[in-house]
Amino acid sequence: MSRTTLLVPVVFPEPDVYPLDDENIVGLSGFDVVLFGYWEVPEEADREAVRASREPDAQSVLYELAAAFSRGGASTSVQLFFGESGATEAKLQDRIADESDVDAVLMGGNITKWANVLVPLRDDRRRADLLTFLGGLNRHSMFTLELYHVAPDRAAADAGEAMLESVRADLVEAGFAEDVVDVTVDIGDNPSVAVAKRARRHNLVVMGETGESPSESAFLGGVYRRLADRVDVPVVVLRD
Repeated sequence: MSRTTLLVPVVFPEPDVYPLDDENIVGLSGFDVVLFGYWEVPEEADREAVRASREPDAQSVLYELAAAFSRGGASTSVQLFFGESGATEAKLQDRIADESDVDAVLMGGNITKWANVLVPLRDDRRRADLLTFLGGLNRHSMFTLELYHVAPDRAAADAGEAMLESVRADLVEAGFAEDVVDVTVDIGDNPSVAVAKRARRHNLVVMGETGESPSESAFLGGVYRRLADRVDVPVVVLRD
C-alpha cells in the first residue's frame, strides 16, 4: 500500500501531543508525518516579539517530536508559524494540508499506543482511504480494531452489519488477524453521542470527513468537534 501523509497540529503554548513516549509510536513506518507548529498569539500582542522570544522553545519541542516520530519509523517534516487563533489558524492549516498533499489529520488528546482503534463508519465510501491508512499501522501490535456503525432501526442495522463485514474481509485480506477486527452495530438516533461513548474504550479513533463545511474558525467540521468535546482520545480524520 502507498504511504499516507499525516498532518499533526502542534498548538502552542501547550500542545496536546507533547511529550511523546517512544513506546506509543512504534510501527509508523507507513507514514509521512508533517508537524504543523502554530503558536497562538493574542490579538493585542506583538507577533514578531512573541516569535523572537518563543521560537527557540517551540522549535526545540517540534524537533523533539520529530525525532520521536522518526524513531517510530515515520518520515517527518516540521513547520512553525505564529499568528492569531481562530480563522487565521484554520485557513493556514488548511492551506498547509493542501500544499503537503495531506491524507489525514491527527487531532485531539495525548497519543498512546495505537493498538486499540475504533473506526466509526456511516457507509463504505472511504473504504480505499481507510484501508490505506490502517495499513500503515503496525498490525503485529494491534489487539483491537473495531468497526462501528449506528443505525436508526433494525432493517438499517442489518445493512450496516453487512457493510462492516465487507470492510472487515478487506482488512483481513490486507493482513490483519481475524480475531483482531471486530464488528459492532448499535441502534440509536444520535450517532455522535454513541460514537463518543464507544470511543472511551479505545485509544485512537479513525473517521472520515463528513462532508460538513467547517466554520471559518474551525479546520474540521461539526461531527469531529462534537466528538472532541466529549472524549479525550486522539482522532484521525481522513481528508476528502
